[in-house]
Amino acid sequence: MELATAALSSLLPKLGSLLSDEYKLQKGLRGEIRFLQAEMESMQAALEGVSNMPSDQIRGHHKIWARDLKELIYDIEDSVDAFMVRVDAPVCSKPHSFRRFFGKTIGLLTKVKNRHHIADDIQDIKSRIKEVTSRRERYKFDDAAAQPENTAMDPRLPALYEEAKNLVGIDSPTEKLTALLMDGKGVQKQQLMVVSIVGIGGLGKTTLANSVYQRLKGGFQCHAFVSISLKPDIKKIFCSMLRQVSQKEYHNAEAWNHTELIDEIRHFLDKNRYIIVIDDLWEHLAWTNIKCALPDNNIGSRVLVTTRNVDVAKLSCSPINDTMYELDPLSYENSKRLFCKRVFHEDEEIHSELEEVTHKTLTKCGGVPLAIITTASLLASKPNKTKYEWYRVYKSMGSGLENDKTMKNMREILYLSYGHLPSYLKPCLLYLSMFPEDHLIQRYTLLETWVAEGFVDEKHGNDLYDLGNSYFDELVNRSMILPVNFNGSGIATGCRVHDMILDLIISLSARENFAITFSEGSKLISPVCKVRRLSLQGSKVDSHNEESKEEEVIITTSTMAMFHVRSLIAFGEISQWMPPLAKFSVLRVLDLEQFPCKNMHAKDLGNLHHLRFLKLGGELDIELLEEIGNLKLLKTLYLRNASIKELPASICRLAKLEYLEVPTGVNFLDGIGNLMSLRQLGWLNVKQSPSPLALLGNLIKLRVLGIYGLGANDSYGEKFLMGLSKLSNLRGLAFEGEGMCSLDCMRDQWRGPVHLQRFYGNRLIFSQVPLWFFSLSELSCLSIKVNMLRQDDLQLLGALPVLRSLKLQVIPSGITDERLVVDADQPFRSLAEFEFDHYTRCCLVFAHGVMPKLQRIKLYFRVRKREGGGFDTGLENLPSLKEVTVRVNCEGAQLREVENVETMVRDAIDMHLNRPTLVLSREAEDKMVTDEDKDDGEVCKES
Repeated sequence: MELATAALSSLLPKLGSLLSDEYKLQKGLRGEIRFLQAEMESMQAALEGVSNMPSDQIRGHHKIWARDLKELIYDIEDSVDAFMVRVDAPVCSKPHSFRRFFGKTIGLLTKVKNRHHIADDIQDIKSRIKEVTSRRERYKFDDAAAQPENTAMDPRLPALYEEAKNLVGIDSPTEKLTALLMDGKGVQKQQLMVVSIVGIGGLGKTTLANSVYQRLKGGFQCHAFVSISLKPDIKKIFCSMLRQVSQKEYHNAEAWNHTELIDEIRHFLDKNRYIIVIDDLWEHLAWTNIKCALPDNNIGSRVLVTTRNVDVAKLSCSPINDTMYELDPLSYENSKRLFCKRVFHEDEEIHSELEEVTHKTLTKCGGVPLAIITTASLLASKPNKTKYEWYRVYKSMGSGLENDKTMKNMREILYLSYGHLPSYLKPCLLYLSMFPEDHLIQRYTLLETWVAEGFVDEKHGNDLYDLGNSYFDELVNRSMILPVNFNGSGIATGCRVHDMILDLIISLSARENFAITFSEGSKLISPVCKVRRLSLQGSKVDSHNEESKEEEVIITTSTMAMFHVRSLIAFGEISQWMPPLAKFSVLRVLDLEQFPCKNMHAKDLGNLHHLRFLKLGGELDIELLEEIGNLKLLKTLYLRNASIKELPASICRLAKLEYLEVPTGVNFLDGIGNLMSLRQLGWLNVKQSPSPLALLGNLIKLRVLGIYGLGANDSYGEKFLMGLSKLSNLRGLAFEGEGMCSLDCMRDQWRGPVHLQRFYGNRLIFSQVPLWFFSLSELSCLSIKVNMLRQDDLQLLGALPVLRSLKLQVIPSGITDERLVVDADQPFRSLAEFEFDHYTRCCLVFAHGVMPKLQRIKLYFRVRKREGGGFDTGLENLPSLKEVTVRVNCEGAQLREVENVETMVRDAIDMHLNRPTLVLSREAEDKMVTDEDKDDGEVCKES
């Protein structure tokens, strides 16, 4: 249902734009468009009504109706897009020429033909709408949906009745959670404390909560364990809570209103110490209602909440302490123990020939108990525990193909998380089914493809990409994707999908005809519906050496119609499957970064007029690049891993291009100033010529800019600053290239972009920290190289309110104060990462109470230049420290001096209460000196 609703959200604005004066439709045609618009709005209301029904009341007829609607909506959108593309086709721009007159005449005739074409399409669509509507009436869908199907048992229920002897790896979390609930002193111990457990579905949150509850409930006068449904019935929740805390029947409680139930529950809890578990909380609104019944009676009562949503966990837990408990997956050892218990019903050792496949299977399960138990139960049900059989099951994991009862049960539990997603997130999540298992998915790729596909709706003037970022974060917070590769600002630049979730969304994608995946060894069932999205996954993607005797089926795309495919993504070697691009008439997303494009026909690429996202790699000839200039709807062009030397002038015709990424060193032409929609540009090469710098000021929408080769000529700096001063929307600025560039002209009189958040000046040298940095209130990441560093500089940097990542490098010949102290005057309150790279005599010291959030620190220094050769930095004063990296430069020092410093570093780490991890390394060991070398040096100095 929700996928059809999401498709409508993309279509309705386009129908509205067709009615604008821009397209000059005939009166009759405008009436037809209004009819379509009204029908679509009615369908949207009907779909939303059905999607709000309990899932057990939605019958198969409704699902078929929603599927037909979705396909119809897609086809309407394809027709509208095709019309817009044809009507907007450019004509010859030469004034007062016969060619222009002829082109304009042909253009007018073509537009008339196109308007007739869309009129025909609308008539066909109207017939299909009537057919879908009459089918629904014929089979009385509303009556069919009125009766709920047989109520199935809650798939989460077995977790409450699991025997303790069958549990593995639960002792340590139980101890930690018990301590979190019960430890405390004085007032805090007496206050009501709410602790939340958060983690993905199937991680064992309910089992852990029940273990703690059973251990502690005897010490409380009232207790209750309440499970929350996906769409909670608050009255039923209150009735269950009341019967448990009172230990009475209350036969007429269902007739009471909410206020009466809350008052009665509070009557029992006001003067009694209680412990209550709220299991599987989905949304904050439900918690807002439930907590009305939970008085803070100041006698040490406790509430334990489990949830899959990080935001809900944060909002529900107590503010007095850090009371959100993030449940970790099982270790490999405990995963193996649990696996063996379920397969062999005892702690039996795995036979040697099954060891390899067991290891691979457990790695795929990722320490999630539900996945381990499900897979083990499936293997236990097989009559023959052979290597072949186990590899067959392993191979089916994450494919969405295994339909064993235990696999279906696992999907039901995970489906609860999917079912609770708002409609706008469901297509975004299903899109991830097109990526291979364990694949690192770049954040920018998802955002750009979601926008290209129309999954991100423009709401109330919000920026599409800001909205897409919020979608990504929401999927993370709902435990649907795993964030990875955090940058200096603490933002995940990529994600992975757990194999369990991947299995679910592949299964859903197939059921919803959302996407089709071809991979080596797959069995292809010819789809009944039109193919909308296609993922080709070649041999390099899956390198497992399963010793399966099953005959692999070589799949082919040659017989499939590609006319309706919107996204085509390829991984690995897929040459034998790749259809000609000429087959794809409505393609919006094309990712062929791993495909050898030398076999691609340039004209075929240039005719993909609907394309919004293009990612290419390998060798690209100039003819192919020239054709890209015909893709007038293109928003993203990613050529970072392509082998090219320059961009052709045709690229500068892409007026809607927003994201352009090319290899460093690629020559830009003067037309770069025409790309006025650009939001991100990397890398702008100015090594050979500064002319692109003169046009930089035209790109006023730029948010991220990478400059290459600025150090090639000292005169470039002034031109760069003139262009940069006009980029008021800039958020990120980075520099690359050979050599160093001094930008002291950026120092005092110049003011940087006020919204700048990230500055990576690795190829720049400042004589000292520029004063304009201190006015950047949004700056979160700063990497800078200076000749001079003073105490005042630290004081000003420490006052930046949101600075999260700081890299300070003092060049070897630079000047610093011999002792720099980070104290209360420069607390660096938001700093989480700090790197200090210097080879001077400077000694950096951290006073008590500074950098309260610092987790990672890197210190690079030369032993020989340290005063007294010591290491007294005050690391123990950094309360949140987790990781310490120290690199010691040994040049000019004796071995015992180096070892002395290393010992002092280890001692400082051992003294820290957090016992952070330490990475200690040396450089320039070959330049250490002996006692004789040192003595000779001293004699030379005296003489």
